[in-house]
Amino acid sequence: MRHETKVMGSVEHGLSLVELLVSMLLGVFLSAVMVSAYLGAKRSYFYAEQVARMQENGRYALRLLTRELGMAGFYGGLLSTEGVVPVSVKTDCSMPHWALDPAKPLELVNDYAGGDAPMTLDLTPFTCLHSVDIRPGTDLLAIKRTAAEASLRRGAPATALTRSTVQRWYLRLRGGQHPEWEQLRPIDLFDPARTNSNHSYWRAVSRIFFIRKYSGEEGDAIPGLCMEVLAGKAMSARCLVQGVENMQLEFGIDTDADGVANQYKALPAVEDLDRAVTAKIFLLLRSLHPIVGYRDDKSYSLGKQVVPPAGDGYLRKVFSTTVRLPNRIRPVN
Repeated sequence: MRHETKVMGSVEHGLSLVELLVSMLLGVFLSAVMVSAYLGAKRSYFYAEQVARMQENGRYALRLLTRELGMAGFYGGLLSTEGVVPVSVKTDCSMPHWALDPAKPLELVNDYAGGDAPMTLDLTPFTCLHSVDIRPGTDLLAIKRTAAEASLRRGAPATALTRSTVQRWYLRLRGGQHPEWEQLRPIDLFDPARTNSNHSYWRAVSRIFFIRKYSGEEGDAIPGLCMEVLAGKAMSARCLVQGVENMQLEFGIDTDADGVANQYKALPAVEDLDRAVTAKIFLLLRSLHPIVGYRDDKSYSLGKQVVPPAGDGYLRKVFSTTVRLPNRIRPVN
């Protein structure tokens, strides 16, 4: 029975139990709709954020590797490196003179199986790498060269040269003399004694690119594109791009010396790399975090290799490009 109360000549009516229950139900329904809309918007934003991050990382990794492959074998503009005598750095990555040996500026480890130190096509072991950290089933790429710009050109320091006191290796070019490796500090290149118009110094670059099981701290489970790089007197590891899960390379081989690739090989012979004029890069990128309610049931083609479905909640995408290797193309007589 509805309760009525007269106050100052007016009648106030309360809510019946049914009306109260209906209003509460409507309130719960509207709240559920708002929460669902909020969670949907949040999931959409998170999804778009992961896709955008994956796209950005994939494009950056491709640009980086494209530049490195395009510069492989560049040594201060020398047409031949036969006169460059290798020297040993304090802590090298393989044989005593590997980092500063220009004879093999492009090396490949095909589909690393795990276990022992990664081995190149010509059976050179990369002992500086921690094999337990490398993702199996991926390629490794070694690039040796000098910087694209001289740190000191004909006695004049480059505008970007810093006055760092960290020891670095340089290829010293002197007019009428054989090129030589020399270790010094960048600040030493400002010494007036080196401002000789016949002197040029080019910084040495030796890098091994590989896919590591983690990007930042060990155990973060985020794979990444990393490199072992010549820094000062030793090789040291640096990670570059998060989310790179696999890297595959195929090389275009010039079989008739006309500067054009006639065939592509994912597993080239040792002598094939000397005739490689182009390279195809395939990268499999993964989102940094899983997507709620998503399951990856797709296969991914990385050139001749097919990666089976992972069956997890991560987004994935393949990035690829073809690179010309200008420093590997021999002049046609």
